[in-house]
Amino acid sequence: MIIVLAGAVPGYWVTVATVDTVGRKPIQFMGFGILTILFAVMGFMYFRISPNGLLAIYVLAQFFFNFGPNATTFIVPGEVFPTRYRSTSHGISAAMGKIGSIIGQGAIAPLRTRGAVPGGNPNPWMDHVLEIYALFMLLGVGTTFLIPETKRKTLEELCGEDDYATTHGGEGVDVGRGADGEDERVVDSGEKKVAGSGESA
Repeated sequence: MIIVLAGAVPGYWVTVATVDTVGRKPIQFMGFGILTILFAVMGFMYFRISPNGLLAIYVLAQFFFNFGPNATTFIVPGEVFPTRYRSTSHGISAAMGKIGSIIGQGAIAPLRTRGAVPGGNPNPWMDHVLEIYALFMLLGVGTTFLIPETKRKTLEELCGEDDYATTHGGEGVDVGRGADGEDERVVDSGEKKVAGSGESA
């Protein structure tokens, strides 16, 4: 646990310090890219690197998981979806992440013991499992190109809800009922216009 925290906690704090300056997309792109390299090194060199070397790479991987996709894949779904669908879409996105975790732990990780024999190496396929993880990290690099950058933008800007006010100079932002029951809207001049008639009150 201490070894995991040695990489994970600093990674989170670096993300907090840079996410609004560097941006979500560059952090995620960099995280997936470096993780691809780290997992590839561990996979293809697994039986040639010393235990201390593997441990050092593992701590680095924990750092770039958290200064990378672990943080950004939680932040971005809460920002990029339209307001009307944001909570539902964020929930679906989170669920897909949990399904991916189940697949990784329940289907791929057990492959490490494939071909094991009593008294021999208990994890003969560990190198191939790490290579598979490197492939998934590479896929993450590709999918990062599909997301927009959301740093320093309001939720209204991201979902286009400010477009009408920007295009129409802020006119017609308040709609209500007049004394005669007809729809009215207040414009910048303070006048009231009756909907459908073009008359000013």
